[in-house]
Formats: sequence, C-alpha cells, structure tokens
Amino acid sequence: MEEFDAKITAIIKTKNSGDFLCNTLESLSDSDEIFILDEHSNDDTIDIAKEYKAKVIFIDKLNPLSSFNQALEEARGEWFLIVHDDEIIPERLFFELKKYSQNPKKGKYAVSVSQKYFYLNKEIKCARKKDILRFFKKGYAEFKNFTPFEITKKQTKVYRLNRNFKIKNASLLKYSKDNIIKTLEDNLEEYKLKAKTIKKINPSIIIKPKLAFLYFYFIKGAVFQGFRGYIYSKQKEYNCFIENAVMYEKKVKNND
Repeated sequence: MEEFDAKITAIIKTKNSGDFLCNTLESLSDSDEIFILDEHSNDDTIDIAKEYKAKVIFIDKLNPLSSFNQALEEARGEWFLIVHDDEIIPERLFFELKKYSQNPKKGKYAVSVSQKYFYLNKEIKCARKKDILRFFKKGYAEFKNFTPFEITKKQTKVYRLNRNFKIKNASLLKYSKDNIIKTLEDNLEEYKLKAKTIKKINPSIIIKPKLAFLYFYFIKGAVFQGFRGYIYSKQKEYNCFIENAVMYEKKVKNND
C-alpha cells in the first residue's frame, strides 16, 4: 500500500459498546492512533479498547466538550477521523481519506462522507443519504453536539468525498432477529420513561417522532423492505424522540 506522511488520529465515542467495538477498531487498524471517549461503560468496552492499544479518556459528564478537546490536544495526528462506536470504515475509504490528507483541495480542510446502513446483513436502501463531516485537519473543526455526537467546520470549506466511499453503519449488522426485537423493546421502554421525565410536555415531542416513522416507512419506501424497513423506521422514530426530548429539557432548564 502507498505510504503517506500525514498522521491520522481516530476518535470514537463509546458507551457499553462491547458487542461491536472490535469490528470498528479492526477497521481503523491503519490509523496512527485511536482515542476512545468513553461515557463510563460498565461492560467490556475498556478492556477491548486496551487490547487494541487505544487511548481512553473518560467523558466529563458536566463538561463533555473538555474530553473532546483533550483528545485533540493530546493527539499526535495532524488530521482527525470521527467514528461512531457502531461504524466500520472500509479500507478503500480510509485510503481515500489518507490520500486527501496529503493533498487537500485549496481552502477545504474538512471532509464529509456518506453512510450505508445495514440490518441483518443487508443494506437498508431507504436510508437517508446524508453527508456527514467526519474528517478534518487540526484546528478546522469543533465540537457541535454531544447527543447526537457531531462536529462542525471552523474557518474552512468542506470537501464532499465521492459517495462511492461510504462508512458502514453496522450496529445491527451481526444481530439476529431476536436481538433486534429486544433492542427495539428496550428503546421503546426508554421512550416511555423519558416522556414521563419531561415536566411540561410539548406535543411536538410526541408528534415529530411519529411523523419521522411515517416518512421513512411510507414516503422513503421502507415498507417494501419488510421487517428490516419497519425496524429501521422505528429506530428513526426513537432517535427523533430522544433528540427532541433532550433539546426540550435544555430549554425548560434554561427557562427555570
């Protein structure tokens, strides 16, 4: 394989990620170093991270931004690749990112990539094809949100990598049908509990997730992918609820 000078540091946020973290770390074997930002996991996540020689930083619950910045400061890499704990970086994609780091387009020191979603070993065709900023040169991106974990560009333009090179979202890649049903049941239980904790229920917090389900299931065509499409749409409903609930709780807290 072609040799490159620029160093790449991968950063992964984890929380009880033992079931699929090995796959993620294996896919990053060509990176120069790996940082794990961990939300105090109580499974074997940390043991797995140490097996792969990853550097572990435990996230400060009161100031998660400080943990992210600590990784940026301590890293030896000139470029950073942000990876979720349920994703796989194909070798071909990593090679393209490494090549770009050697010769970036003028004024574009951040790179967005798209994703492929897999449930039960098959791609979910109806998944929204969205480009996400995941690769950047030191100093050209900053922390945006913690839930969901996102970064935003800083004093740079963004280069969109060819969509033939995609991250694989693989959290349910190896799960059986029973595993997925259990995951969905757990999510729905959290859905109900979270709703009860919100002091002043805003109807949109309940309505928006339902609309998200209908959008993906009927308009985006998940209905034609059977069980996989249904589960994918329910997961989108759950994610939409959690995202809106967290935002609303912050708003209520700021107003109190």
